[in-house]
Amino acid sequence: MDILSQEAGLGETCFKSEGQPSICNYGDYCQISTSRCTGVPYPTCSNFELHGRNWDANTSTGPVIYDARAIRFAPDTIFCTSYAPTRVTFRLKAYAPSADLPTALEGFSQRFYFVAPSGIEFNASALQNITTTSDRKHITFDINLCLPSRTTSYTAGFFFVGGSEICVTAS
Repeated sequence: MDILSQEAGLGETCFKSEGQPSICNYGDYCQISTSRCTGVPYPTCSNFELHGRNWDANTSTGPVIYDARAIRFAPDTIFCTSYAPTRVTFRLKAYAPSADLPTALEGFSQRFYFVAPSGIEFNASALQNITTTSDRKHITFDINLCLPSRTTSYTAGFFFVGGSEICVTAS
């Protein structure tokens, strides 16, 4: 199935059993709860206001991040240092029309970035639980950050080179 030639517009019925983006257009995804094509979240956080946005569903062809959520926000002095003992873990899901998603940590280097609230980008490296489908079109992975102990909320931005940007907040 060629993702770039799909014709299902926003609100059209899609089939979650087909995987993302199902029959939805590039830049959209199949919303599991409604089985409808939905646009991927737009990065509204200040991280990307300062960094800038580059992705355009009409002209880009890179990986599309369609889901991001915080799954941990707790002290972890084994994983983190005493200076920044709070570990936050984000889980991201993405699809790629070009079927070239990484299957191991090394494949993310110079391709996937974390954007701090200051707008500065960093090559994301504290990744784990990387699950890529055999056709390399779909991926789920976790990203870990270590924050100062008094942090009560943190918004991170993430993007693939040539792909979509997304913001996610943990508290």
